[in-house]
Amino acid sequence: MRFPLFSMFLMGVSGLSMAQNPPEEIKTNPTPKVKNVILMIGDGTGLAQWSAAQSRVDEPLHVYTLSEYLGLSKTSSASHFITDSGAGATAISIGEKTYNKAIGLRADTTMAFTLSEMLHVKGKSTGLVATCGLTHATPASFYAHQNNRYMDKEIAEDFYGGFIDVAIGGGFPHFDTSRLHKLGYATYFYKEHNFDSINSSDFVAFYDTANHPVPYAMGRGNFLKDATMTAIRNLSRNDNGFFLMVEGSQIDWGGHDNNAEYVISEALDFDSTIAAVGQWAKADGETLVIITADHETGGLSLFEETENKEAKFAFSTKHHTGIPVPVFAFGPMSHLFKGVYENNEIHFKILKALDIKP
Repeated sequence: MRFPLFSMFLMGVSGLSMAQNPPEEIKTNPTPKVKNVILMIGDGTGLAQWSAAQSRVDEPLHVYTLSEYLGLSKTSSASHFITDSGAGATAISIGEKTYNKAIGLRADTTMAFTLSEMLHVKGKSTGLVATCGLTHATPASFYAHQNNRYMDKEIAEDFYGGFIDVAIGGGFPHFDTSRLHKLGYATYFYKEHNFDSINSSDFVAFYDTANHPVPYAMGRGNFLKDATMTAIRNLSRNDNGFFLMVEGSQIDWGGHDNNAEYVISEALDFDSTIAAVGQWAKADGETLVIITADHETGGLSLFEETENKEAKFAFSTKHHTGIPVPVFAFGPMSHLFKGVYENNEIHFKILKALDIKP
């Protein structure tokens, strides 16, 4: 890792004494520890978006078949019943609800440590993958502290603080690659480099020189899956584990456009990435995977089938809604994510799974 690590966290053992002859299942099936956490955020993705994607494929979605526990997250912000992505992602990242457009700040505008910062200090590697610019609201909420999500220059400045080891997405115009190199980051472009050959604990990879990757339907290809698995492969070099946030960013954009085909293609791309993550995580055995959303977008509904037995789609708004969003989880300690709770509780559930006190 690039920077000195602070205060390695020691995981304690339970103070409860065991009987001299514990049950066989306890001896042979101890509760697995969580070493790695992969948080996957489908921006704007509620149950209707997943249902729309399911309507286009015969086999069950991977998000359904892999998940072991299901919860519901209530997404209102501290300032509005309808959250924006800044407040929605920040609530998960810092563990407190905040005002709309805030990035990594409490409702009173004071700074709070993000999950990435906390876990980096504990010795874990940290990463971000997104199909939008890396200074966009959701990824920014895991490393930046700014009072408005649209302050891209200032958000990029916060990235240079060094709490993110691996970052893959858009946003090239807002970053200074020479400065990244001086800080120890290698830099790559997805469209020019074979991601399979990247072998680095510290790098930033951009889709291309534009601010955002193109939509999946316009030729983005397997970027999200390739980027996610490249991040996992390099982050997992750390024996202390890693935290990775993966965002399917453009599902939200399809909702804002009231474009069901856009929503569906992006959701299916996200689900394909979930499948690859699930295969890796199940084999690893020490990785907790959480799949959720920062909010629902578009008020999507599905109704009567056409003559071709295809669902029809309708939107009630071009904006976000206050509909609770699903939280799917699998892997060790995934049971913590069942139930109905406020979105900021996801932060504390992740820390509890890692046996870290807030």
